[in-house]
Amino acid sequence: MINCLSDRERRNTMKKRWVAIVLAVAMLMTAAGCGKKEAAKAEPDANGNYLVNGSFEEADFTGWTVTNIDDVTEELNIYDRETDCYEGVQSLHFYSGSSNVNFTAEQTVSGLEEGTYKLTAHIQGDAAGDENASVYFYAVVNGEEIKVDAGLNGYVNWYTAELTGLAPTNGEITVGVSVTTAPGGWGTIDDISLVRE
Repeated sequence: MINCLSDRERRNTMKKRWVAIVLAVAMLMTAAGCGKKEAAKAEPDANGNYLVNGSFEEADFTGWTVTNIDDVTEELNIYDRETDCYEGVQSLHFYSGSSNVNFTAEQTVSGLEEGTYKLTAHIQGDAAGDENASVYFYAVVNGEEIKVDAGLNGYVNWYTAELTGLAPTNGEITVGVSVTTAPGGWGTIDDISLVRE
């Protein structure tokens, strides 16, 4: 059998085929959600905590972004002295003998379900007599930073800070701590949790 299609008919047939292919690919991509970036659902641990390594029991700062501002904090590490922990056997430790303490540690949790959440955190230590020390925990929710002051009240005299009613509309909460003291400031931070209320 001989194909007797003119050049014009062949071009029209090819155009129709290409349009059909392009439409089919577009429909498949839409059905598969291509181009949409959907956040993975956040999963709490056995205690309901959505934070990774909230008690600093890993050998490093897993889950946390720790920033030593201007590199002035002389010691900023994971401390494995159980007597200086609120819970478990490790904590985030800070100390400076001849320079200021100035750092932040934060973690962002994405994929949270609608609802309200509570941040709880613990800190102990000493501000070396610095009356202008700044120690606080914070949460960034819907672009707004919410803070709660904390205190360095002496060795293993734990200060517990809480922020309640955190209601993200975009499924994301960033939690953190900021510590600024004069030289000689020291302490540990431990057992930070973000749980659903």
